Amino acid sequence: MTVSRLQHIPGIGVDVMGDRADALADSSMLRLENLDTDLRPPAIAISRTLSAIEEDSANSYLPFQGGTSLREAAAAHVGRMAGRVYDPATECVITAGGLNGILNTLLAVVEPGDEVVIVDPIYAGLINRITSPAACLASLRSSPQSKAGRSIQNA
Repeated sequence: MTVSRLQHIPGIGVDVMGDRADALADSSMLRLENLDTDLRPPAIAISRTLSAIEEDSANSYLPFQGGTSLREAAAAHVGRMAGRVYDPATECVITAGGLNGILNTLLAVVEPGDEVVIVDPIYAGLINRITSPAACLASLRSSPQSKAGRSIQNA
């Protein structure tokens, strides 16, 4: 059963693509249908993850905005790319994945009927997140060579 406010949101078909890939049973095929791969993570990522399981601080929902050291590192990294300083205490929130962060941001700042401009082509999962808070979707066809693409890069 789906609630009425979600009836207009189409599926993204990732399950169909996954089922087709499963049917091929081809171990040489790189699976990208759900923004994930079947490649093994780097050894250091596995090692650090296993170590974190033993740390109390790594197994808590607190602080809700994300760990202080991670927010500081993220704010510094984004600040270097953007050419400005971000306050990790007030301008940085860590989420469990980029798509969760996008949805949380949209729900926090978009009012019903607001227009959200995206470039096209776009990941279908973003369309569903934009329309969830009853925003209007405006698509801007773009490629790196197009005027729109250059405008976005220069913004």
